[in-house]
Amino acid sequence: MKKFLLVCLVALVSSTGFAQNSNLQDVIYLKNGSVIRGAIIEQVPGESLKIETRDGNIFVYQMDEISKMTREHNSISSYSGSNRLSAKSAGYAGSIEAGYGIGVSGYGGRFEFDVVNGYQFNPYFYLGFGIGVNVWTNGSDIVTLPFFAHLRANFMDRPVSPFFALSAGYNVSVTSDVKGGFMVEPALGVAFRTSNRNAVTLGIGYSGQRYKEEGYRYYYGYYDETLWISAIRIKVGFTF
Repeated sequence: MKKFLLVCLVALVSSTGFAQNSNLQDVIYLKNGSVIRGAIIEQVPGESLKIETRDGNIFVYQMDEISKMTREHNSISSYSGSNRLSAKSAGYAGSIEAGYGIGVSGYGGRFEFDVVNGYQFNPYFYLGFGIGVNVWTNGSDIVTLPFFAHLRANFMDRPVSPFFALSAGYNVSVTSDVKGGFMVEPALGVAFRTSNRNAVTLGIGYSGQRYKEEGYRYYYGYYDETLWISAIRIKVGFTF
């Protein structure tokens, strides 16, 4: 009987210890202000460590990027809070966007599609380079290819965060009687994070593009005209 009670006591203590350990998680505090929660799966003393978050993302950090490491309770409330989903702390990031530009001056509206690749410096700042396709809907069959630098600044490191974006570059026309020119496109939007890597974005902004139109008119003969075309852009995107 005493032996049976001793076995039960050992099992109870072991199960209690296991439950307590399973309720703990590794927490890494980065010098840039980010907080990463998960399980450390690999560590090179004095050099780097690798951590896996609960949603399966794996991040590698150098030790000089880390301010401190702790073990904390992994309660449901703390995991479902603001630290559950945050912007990627550093590394490659890309995005695709599609939308429509409502013509304000110059030509009419246009359908737009952009692809951007770049680097996430921290949860708040991203810089990349992109290429797109604009198909104009004013009946002139104008198609342009914008090449641009793209900056994005998140206002918060939260599952839902407003952001500011700015694209600037050159729009190349593939239509013979229209030549492309400088373009600038500021925008405001909101990112709805679906994981630490991915987010759905919704943005609205202004587009200004310079074009040079050449052609022949019956009453005026050959002409050469420089246009500044403005539009209000509405876009939906996905970051990865």
